[in-house]
Amino acid sequence: MSDQLQGRTAVVTGGASGIGAALCAELASRGMAVVVADIDGAGARRVAAELDGPALGVSTDVTDPESAEALARAAYAEFGSVELLCNNAGVLLFGTIADSSVGDWRWLSSVNVEGLLNCLQAFLPRMRGQGGWRHVMNTASTHAFLPDPGFTALYSATKNAIVGLSLGLRAELEPDGIGVTVLCPGQVDTRILDSQRNRPGTFGRRAAEPFGTGLVPMAIEPAQVAREAVEGVLRGAPLVFSLPSHGRDTFHSQVRELWQLVGDALDLDVPH
Repeated sequence: MSDQLQGRTAVVTGGASGIGAALCAELASRGMAVVVADIDGAGARRVAAELDGPALGVSTDVTDPESAEALARAAYAEFGSVELLCNNAGVLLFGTIADSSVGDWRWLSSVNVEGLLNCLQAFLPRMRGQGGWRHVMNTASTHAFLPDPGFTALYSATKNAIVGLSLGLRAELEPDGIGVTVLCPGQVDTRILDSQRNRPGTFGRRAAEPFGTGLVPMAIEPAQVAREAVEGVLRGAPLVFSLPSHGRDTFHSQVRELWQLVGDALDLDVPH
């Protein structure tokens, strides 16, 4: 159990399942009170009830600024402070850019990017008013670094935005003593392929699901991602990558390929 986290409070969005639920369990095991937030309110309350320690489940739609503000009010009313904000809520769609609808993009960006911003605007003024250790963790993806995202270009674009926003936020919050970490998972055994189960009708028709809606194959367990994420937060890491060992070499090659594009554009020799 980490003394740095003991007795403090974490808020985890997208906490009803997958990486979010694993983060809630990991943080509770380290002595934190946990606010579990999710658009699936019943799931959030279920996860909160199963945690070993003080917890609160809150139905939250991160795409709605008022819902994010209500989450912040509930967290502070229940526990008095929030030391760790985990902006983890995220959704995924497959498809080409040409064949995707504007509604597809609006849904992805409203959850993955605007949802993060809504929560930051709700929590940061309050967190800045506190003293002591405070941290923000934003969940992006290894897809943010792919040179050829293929059928995930829209999703990858939102995750790339999270990386850019988070690194900028890290510099902005340094004078306040608030740390920022970007979590970039690879293949994780979650229900992210079934993201559209919570897609509101206001974003138009459901997109095709060419790879089904089951669990991600050849993936690591969410608990492993949660452990690596929390360890990264504790050491103040700017980036944390968490992916299966069999995928590391491939991802490393993809990052080198991305860097090669930069080198070619600048007419530089890029080391391999």
